[in-house]
Amino acid sequence: MLVQERILDSRNLKRQKDAKYIVSYGGGVNSTALVVFLVKNNFPLDYVVFSDTGDEMPETYEYLDVMKRYLKRNDISFEIVKNRKKISLSDRCLTRKVIPSQVWRWCTRDFKVLPIHAFYRKLGLHVYQYMGIDYGEVHRMKPAKVDYVTNLYPLIDYKINREECVNLIKKARLPIPVKSGCYFCPYNNMDRWAEIHEKHPDLFKYSMKIEESGKHFETQRLAPKGYTLREIDKMMKTKKKLPMVEVDSPCGSECMI
Repeated sequence: MLVQERILDSRNLKRQKDAKYIVSYGGGVNSTALVVFLVKNNFPLDYVVFSDTGDEMPETYEYLDVMKRYLKRNDISFEIVKNRKKISLSDRCLTRKVIPSQVWRWCTRDFKVLPIHAFYRKLGLHVYQYMGIDYGEVHRMKPAKVDYVTNLYPLIDYKINREECVNLIKKARLPIPVKSGCYFCPYNNMDRWAEIHEKHPDLFKYSMKIEESGKHFETQRLAPKGYTLREIDKMMKTKKKLPMVEVDSPCGSECMI
């Protein structure tokens, strides 16, 4: 398939008859603000699509109901898609004794991108895909890798930053969503793991199981470099201050938007 040669400017967007306009929804602040912005400014919008890994944050699942009601009021279809085998990411990890990889990003490919693109192909039309990346993250822009999708970045085109995204959501009288993404994402920093440990101890415990069941543990870990989740668990239980550890590389755009 052909690689899209350029990224279109959504400010000059005109509805094409043989196309669908879709938000790739991550469940976080940026993609929620994007939906509000598009609705408020009467952009063409046919679907909002969320790919469920089966292991999103509990607060994200709760927020999906908020988004469903908002879209219903505005006569926009909301679709939740899953991977072809309808299994959760955690089940895949435990069955194959692997953990999500920052290098290969197979989890994003298999549990986010492929299910969404399978939905697109069923439509049988070209898809203009709105991506929820704000003006402060221009470096995360990229063209689609398939010829039936064109990526659009309205928040960047209109210079809307993270703070303005929050304001858009508030003005729409919607609650502010939590940071989205799987609870055992390898891009979680120490603060994120501490939050999960405190608010969802059962999920933290299950994350330890996933990490320690990996066939390459301890060389491959879910915890930030130099630590294991069990070590973080011990520090949290003893009220020891967690060290500041940089995550090796920034996350992509498909999960946590």
